[in-house]
Amino acid sequence: MQWTLGKRLVSEDEIIKDQGLFLDYDEIARKGSMTAEEKNISKWYGIYASRQPGNHMARIVIPGGVLTSSQARRIAKVAEDYAQGKLAITTRQCVQLHWLKIPSLADMIRSLAEGSLSSFHGCGDVTRNVTGCPLAETCQFRRFNVLPHVKETARLLTEARDLDNLPRKFKITFSGCGAGCAQPYINCIGIVAVQRKTPHGGDEFVFKFMIGGGMGWSPFIGEELFSNVPPEKIARVNRAIALLFRDYGERRDRSFARLKFVVHRRGIEECRRIVLKFLQDEGVGVDDLETEDFEETGVDYPDRPLLEQNPVGTDGKVTVRAMVPKGELTHLAFKRMAEISEVYGNKRVYLTNRQNIEIHGVKPRKVEEAITEIRRVGFDTDGFFGLRDIVPCVGTTYCPKAVSETRSLYDLLMPVVSQTKYQEIWDKAIINITGCPNSCSPYRIADIGFRGMRIRETVGSTEAYEMRIGGKHDRLGGKLGEFKKEDCAPALERILDTFLHLRKGDETLADCAARLGL
Repeated sequence: MQWTLGKRLVSEDEIIKDQGLFLDYDEIARKGSMTAEEKNISKWYGIYASRQPGNHMARIVIPGGVLTSSQARRIAKVAEDYAQGKLAITTRQCVQLHWLKIPSLADMIRSLAEGSLSSFHGCGDVTRNVTGCPLAETCQFRRFNVLPHVKETARLLTEARDLDNLPRKFKITFSGCGAGCAQPYINCIGIVAVQRKTPHGGDEFVFKFMIGGGMGWSPFIGEELFSNVPPEKIARVNRAIALLFRDYGERRDRSFARLKFVVHRRGIEECRRIVLKFLQDEGVGVDDLETEDFEETGVDYPDRPLLEQNPVGTDGKVTVRAMVPKGELTHLAFKRMAEISEVYGNKRVYLTNRQNIEIHGVKPRKVEEAITEIRRVGFDTDGFFGLRDIVPCVGTTYCPKAVSETRSLYDLLMPVVSQTKYQEIWDKAIINITGCPNSCSPYRIADIGFRGMRIRETVGSTEAYEMRIGGKHDRLGGKLGEFKKEDCAPALERILDTFLHLRKGDETLADCAARLGL
């Protein structure tokens, strides 16, 4: 690709996008290969080139992580037919299929469509899968059910052809309360349901908006854009923020092409002014969009609501969970989870941002039976959101950008966290592992986070990890040090032993680190 002087100064990716975003996968199958430009645009269809030459990955978009049991069956069938019978759950509630071959991509896409599923906008410079709290519909602490707003936002922004070419990826998440189980402060847009009193003494349910969060080399915690957005305007406000990113985002240097840099450079006040102007231009009233603080009046919520074992929902029914090691499972296991949801649950399969599976709507008298069936599939049914619930990205197993084999570190750490001496703190820390600074497993907001890197040696380099401690959903952890891979397990054990010795009361590792200092 040659640079041309007759165009605005933009990145090579922008020049490729200017040529069009349409691909014909039947034609690609006929010729048996992709050009570099086609590989780039394939991301818009949710398809990435894998680390292994000749193989591809497809990311299936699942707003809020909720599938019907028939859709789960369809994914299992597609995995069996095209992906060597394997699939992976992502930290953004999607499903990824690996080992896909070019001649079968078109048929794979058509097979997904038969189940009303798609990988469209699974990757690329677009609005990615819109995520939400896994317990959005029935959580005891939710202000209201955010799942319908997840789906409406996903529909509106995915169907908007004028949002097909953003500067880079654009991520949105919804949380049902201030506990932030959907990680609102590290997304481009983080939306939190809140409850307050009206002037007449009644209850009003609205949304709070944060924008400009993100990980990568330059992490940012989101800033509050609006303190009050009425639910009926949620999708339109999300669209206006996407327009802010589209028109003001960086298109010359992709390393700065995220909404967080727009907010950082222009400031939250200027970004708010631009968003309001876009809303007014599209005929949306803005008089009820507020920025003033107010007292939140909803029920008190715990620091980490997802810790509850087999939580009972507002409908009186129970959620049972399956812990999926490394987020990877076979098509047979996924199909069986769909069957369990049909027999015991509400005929839905729920995917979480910790790469696990939930079955909702289980009658209390059927809980033990459902748990027994899940265990027969091979999954643990307790220990969620704790030490053993380690979340790794795919690392060098598949990803071309990763520099470390996150799966092998997972295997080194699991024996450490499974020791009986840590039973009293099993629920006081979570661990995330990411293979590169892109932070697909957000290591900076975990109690203990590992980020893959290389350490130079006398000859060459060796696999290593930056280690951080003290992160929470709204606070970044501090850097503890850099360790060779084989030293990470002893370092983790030393940290946990120190935490056991120094902790006070019921505090988490993150709170202990904040109290004592790094």
